[in-house]
Amino acid sequence: MTLEQIALIAQIIGVAVVAVTLIYLTIQVRQGAEQMRSESRQAQLANDQTGVYKFVEFPDLGRIASQGETPTFEEKTQLFFWMIGQLRAREFEYLQYKSGAMTKEAWETYRDVIFFVLGTPRTRALWELCKGYFNADFAQMADDMVKDVPPIPLWDEISKIK
Repeated sequence: MTLEQIALIAQIIGVAVVAVTLIYLTIQVRQGAEQMRSESRQAQLANDQTGVYKFVEFPDLGRIASQGETPTFEEKTQLFFWMIGQLRAREFEYLQYKSGAMTKEAWETYRDVIFFVLGTPRTRALWELCKGYFNADFAQMADDMVKDVPPIPLWDEISKIK
């Protein structure tokens, strides 16, 4: 075997090693991306559950959001910061969607909670006070979502159930 033939065999082996390495790295990147999506979904679920459990812990939040009479300062503060928590979770999910870490379908299921959070005139007024502290694209998207949507009657419907 000549030196030239040995060099050709070494080049072929080198190309094969590079190809195997690229395949391995591709698999690793895909697994890492799936791990990231899984962790993101877990964080989203934890955020949602926290918001739901706040209603279990403080059921008056619904009344505060929808009642005709003006709530106390403490009640408005409680509602205000619950809203910020819920909308901050939606903002996180929105940014995950925009970065490609969340599918459109998943984002749309989380997004619709905005209708609920901003479902009363009072919560929309409170949103006007705090939306400047959120990502501008997210705030605009939330405004666009509820712009022509009438308030939701959820709280009245719940109170009517016997």
